[in-house]
Amino acid sequence: MISQDFLKTIATERNLSKSELEVLSLAMEGHGTAAIASHLQISGDAVRKRLSEVYQKFKIPGRGPVKLTKLQQILVNRYQEYLQQQKDTPNRPPVSESPPTSPQPQNRRDWGEAPDVSVFYGRGDELKTLERWIIQEHCRLVALLGMSGIGKTALSVKLAKQLQDNFEVVLWRSLRQAPSVSDLLAALIPDLSPQPETVIPKTPDQRISWLIDYFRQHRCLVILDGVESILQSGKLAGIYREGYEEYGDFFRRLGEEPHQSCVLITSQEKLNEISLLEGETSPVRSFKLEGLGDAARLILKEKGLSGEKKWHPLIQGYRGNPFMLKLVATTIKEVFDGDVTDFLSTTLFTHDISDFIEEVLDRLSELEERVLVYLAHQKEAISFKALQQHFSDTSPQEVIRALGSLSQRSLVEKSEGRFILPPAVREVTLQLMTPLED
Repeated sequence: MISQDFLKTIATERNLSKSELEVLSLAMEGHGTAAIASHLQISGDAVRKRLSEVYQKFKIPGRGPVKLTKLQQILVNRYQEYLQQQKDTPNRPPVSESPPTSPQPQNRRDWGEAPDVSVFYGRGDELKTLERWIIQEHCRLVALLGMSGIGKTALSVKLAKQLQDNFEVVLWRSLRQAPSVSDLLAALIPDLSPQPETVIPKTPDQRISWLIDYFRQHRCLVILDGVESILQSGKLAGIYREGYEEYGDFFRRLGEEPHQSCVLITSQEKLNEISLLEGETSPVRSFKLEGLGDAARLILKEKGLSGEKKWHPLIQGYRGNPFMLKLVATTIKEVFDGDVTDFLSTTLFTHDISDFIEEVLDRLSELEERVLVYLAHQKEAISFKALQQHFSDTSPQEVIRALGSLSQRSLVEKSEGRFILPPAVREVTLQLMTPLED
């Protein structure tokens, strides 16, 4: 949390009045307009007017809550620079900190069930982008999205290991067992604040408030892996399972309410809260993870495969999906003595790959299945107009939603305004799903 002494220094620098500093201090603590008005015993219009004066003095353009977010980013950046200067010049008298309202954590690291990432391939650009979002641009909620097997979990661990020195507390947790939001928070609170006097609030809303308040006081990084486990199968992407709707409020508040921490989630599907809140200057972002590209060659090399001239079509066939490449490489090693050329002269797909993709297809809605089957029978990419004509019994809006959901799941590719399936998805769809409708 930014100290009051530092805020006073900045206020003097920007010629803020005492009343403007009061409003700024409360806004930086995460209080809304109504709460600030109640605390200062003034009207909401007076609060907005004072904040408007603050924005002008900091030369912040824009409208609405975006301006407050920009102001928070400016002040947090300045404060971190100041703390770094204090660290670099230890003999310089420090600015006195306000006493924390909860005990200071001692750089705790709890990796839970996080996998070992000592062997890690590529992803340099992805790591740089995510680091910039979290460290430099102070994103509060980041979604790492992509198809099953694409490497979201490994990347989340690698990123957290790389960024851990920037945080007081780092927690990595899996949602594979689909805990309720209440149970998740009941487990997180003592992990964040393991003091005997810590009392876990009773209701989910109170627990969310406790967490966000703690995030305001301490710089924390929390990774929640496998969020698709709390989402429904058989529906369009991003819809919560029955009984898990409170997660929507949890993620919305994490993105909307100011704090100095970051929650990173991994998911096969984008949440509606992410879609609504994300933006280029927003503290909420999403990153869709694609295949490894040429870095995937390292997987094939480690597996001891030969026929290197044919590695590229093999990688392209599986769109650089690390898990699928490991599966097929094992078969090539066992059956074809590691020769990729011999394997590709026989087939591109194995039974293990079919089982893997079938698990992804099992999550689809009925309309998504129909669209997927139709696309699987097309030898070339087709336009939306042609797709709409085939599904004339369905509204264009529903077809658009189905296409968007399939794209989120990385099951449909778009090129020059036309749609086509990746080779592995097309092959498995033809094998497993119903024949093309007449």
